[in-house]
Formats: sequence, C-alpha cells, structure tokens
Amino acid sequence: MKYYDENGKEVIIPDSVFSVEDNHGKCGTIYKFSDDLCIKRYDRDIYFDYCLLNTSIYDDLKTIKSDNLVDIKMPLYKDKNYKYTADAYLLSYYEEKYKSFLEIPTEYLLYNLEEILKLIKEISEYKIRLDDLKRENIILTKDNIVLIDPDRWYYKFKDSEKEIEKLNINNIMGMFSEITEKSLQDNHLDFLIENNLYVYVISSKLFPLTSNKDRAMKVLSKRLNGYKRPIDYVYSMKK
Repeated sequence: MKYYDENGKEVIIPDSVFSVEDNHGKCGTIYKFSDDLCIKRYDRDIYFDYCLLNTSIYDDLKTIKSDNLVDIKMPLYKDKNYKYTADAYLLSYYEEKYKSFLEIPTEYLLYNLEEILKLIKEISEYKIRLDDLKRENIILTKDNIVLIDPDRWYYKFKDSEKEIEKLNINNIMGMFSEITEKSLQDNHLDFLIENNLYVYVISSKLFPLTSNKDRAMKVLSKRLNGYKRPIDYVYSMKK
C-alpha cells in the first residue's frame, strides 16, 4: 500500500503486513510491521476526523519524552497534499507482560501512576485533553504502563492548562477505576459474592475520582501499603 510521509516522500507498506492483525479497535487496526515496529491503519468504510490522529497533536506529543507515552515514529498520508489527519502511522512495538491488572506488582503500579501524572502535566501544557482511555488503550510492559492510541485526544484551547490537567487526572483515575472493576468482575466475582463485596466500592477505594494528583498517590499508596499486588489488598477483605 502506498502512503506519503510528512515531507511528501512515498512510503510503500507491503500488503503482506496487513494479513495478520495484532490489535483491532473501533477506528482502525494495528499490524506488526517488524520486530520493533507496528503500523496502525484506519480501515473503516466510514470514519470521522475525531477518530484519526491529528497531525498537530502528533507534533506536540513527539516533543514529550516519556516511557509512559506511545512512541509514534511517523504519520502516513494517502494524499500528500492533505496532512491535517493521518491515514495510518508507524509506532513502536510494545510487548505486554501483565494480562491481569490486579496482579501487577504494587511497586510497579505506584511508580507508573506517579510517572503518568507527571506526563499528564506535560500534555496539559499543550492544552490537550485525553479521551478514549480504557484497558485496550494501555499496555502493561515489563517496566511501564504505556498510554497508546491518542487518536481521539483533542485540543481544548478555551480552558486553562490547570483546568485541563485536573480533567485529565480525573479521566486517568476513572480509567484505572473502570479497569479495576472489570478485572474484579472477570476474574474474582465468586470471591466478591462470597464476601459480600462490591466492585465499585473496591475500585473507588484504590482509585478515587479525583483531580488532585497528590491525593491520588496518597490514597493508592496507603491502601496498598504492605501488599505485593493490588489483588492481595482485595483478598485481605475476606470475612
């Protein structure tokens, strides 16, 4: 398939690359391109600009150096004269180590949440709002929780950087809370029923919906103190 890079140079992606999906989303599909690269292609018959990677968003994000932010190597365009939104992009390949969110090490979770909150501050300085935050859009690698798929992130120029940062923090905490609830429902429902526990109560204890980064870290650190994994904290509630 033929694309163009930012400079209008032709880029050919072999059709064989698109034969095996690595990840399938609502707006597009990710394919393995090489040992260390993937390509995301928007392959829906109908899609809207808000589902596509905005080139200006990409330009701002690429100035931020963080192990918790997806490394987009190159946006690709079908029309070399239209570069407002990308039609595909190359990104680093990330190998997922942890499938179950509640079984990640406590130290790993606390470190990464703190780093993500620092990242949010940088992103918010560009007045970028995070959106479409969910389990499918993070990867739990050996060392880092990586935010991927910034396709639906958008600018909010009318709001102040501080207001945007608070909203982004709240969204991140909401995402982790929802991931916790789903993990409990999928993997530990029998335990919860036996002990008369509710998923939303546990998730809110770990990840309160707050826009205060200090409170977010303080609450999580306090709850998980002395536990190797979040699930160990949950099982300490046994009758």
